[in-house]
Amino acid sequence: MDDVITLSSDSDEEDSDVVRPGRSREPRRANDRNNGTSTKRDLNKAMPPIPYQSLSLVYSTIDENYPEGTLQLLSDLLQPGHYPPRDITCHLLRGILLDLHCPYHLCVQAFNLLMKTQRHHIADRMAVPWDWELLTSVMVDQLNSFLVVRMLLDYVVQTLEDDFLAKRSINALHDSIAKATLSCDEQFPRVREVIKWLFSAIMKSTVQKEIYNASGLTHLHIVTAASMPVLPHSSFCPVDPCRMVSIFQRMLSLALEVDRSPALNSAKLSLELFHMLISDIPLRAHRTLLLESLQSKVLRCKLLEHLLDYACPLKTPLPMSLSLLLHFLKYCTLAPDPLDGTERWQRWEELLNLLWMLLLSYNKAMEGYLCNSVSEQRGSLGNSVYKPDDMISKPAIRDAVEAFLSRSKADLGQALPLHVEESLSYLQ
Repeated sequence: MDDVITLSSDSDEEDSDVVRPGRSREPRRANDRNNGTSTKRDLNKAMPPIPYQSLSLVYSTIDENYPEGTLQLLSDLLQPGHYPPRDITCHLLRGILLDLHCPYHLCVQAFNLLMKTQRHHIADRMAVPWDWELLTSVMVDQLNSFLVVRMLLDYVVQTLEDDFLAKRSINALHDSIAKATLSCDEQFPRVREVIKWLFSAIMKSTVQKEIYNASGLTHLHIVTAASMPVLPHSSFCPVDPCRMVSIFQRMLSLALEVDRSPALNSAKLSLELFHMLISDIPLRAHRTLLLESLQSKVLRCKLLEHLLDYACPLKTPLPMSLSLLLHFLKYCTLAPDPLDGTERWQRWEELLNLLWMLLLSYNKAMEGYLCNSVSEQRGSLGNSVYKPDDMISKPAIRDAVEAFLSRSKADLGQALPLHVEESLSYLQ
């Protein structure tokens, strides 16, 4: 009887499907995280706003349109024991940070005060100074500088994530900012907008990388992709091409998790991403950046399944499984990249990379608890859920590998480069 191979899960990985970039990247135990959130929540209740008497001079500087004075006074008043009322944070955001005539150094000061306020007092739906209409107008009008838009997005995502964690700890995600603004169930048109911004950022990020690598400049001119919705631009931006992509991916992760049906949400999001990918993303670098920046392994697995099925001329009714992965290895052929030139072997290397990503994502996605809501994931052991189609034999693997090598040699007229064959052997 043939040897049978199954894929085991890595019990050392974190249980959460989404790695959430916050202030501290070190993983903490669930109890520690919940206790920390609870402490912040209790602090929010105990902390009063800064007394009006103390803010009288601040309001005077606002009336006189004297932002330097406003920022200086607030810097002196803002302490861990107190926080400014919403009308003050609204002025910091709308009246200073997003003011087209405000000097950049004052915008930075306003941003720092907003983030400091957020650290001391987590904003909820009633206190948050931004709304979706404001965010959309900034993204569409393209009047603010790139750096100011990035600060706005950093602040928006920080408020979303802080409130998400606080509400999750008390099972109140239905009352979170993310639920009101980015719910796949209730606000999917807005999620589509985030996807468009994400793809625009991906297009620009890869262009910026190419210019930077070719010129060695420390600042890059932002190039607008004519076929995509464009991000706000300025003459120059810092060399951090993946920062905006990461911000939008964090927003998509919140949209995926804030409802109680992450499995359905990942199916909806993967289809949206897939259709955008095949219609508007012509280059391998764009596809790679999108896939590598996805934070949800379930979402990445579903998107890869769509992409490889699209590239496979021989369709199969197999569900996502190790047998389907072997089918893709045996029959998939990717379209050549316009930048490959004579190095046509690169599309075969890309196919292997996609299969590697699918294998690793599926390994994690097999832990079926990842398809539960975030409140149900806590306490789950993460045992892998195997299906009959995950039982594969060594001869079946050898047959798929030989078919891959035969197809690539027929296409190229020669063997694959050594490093590609090594990648294939590791996959085998």
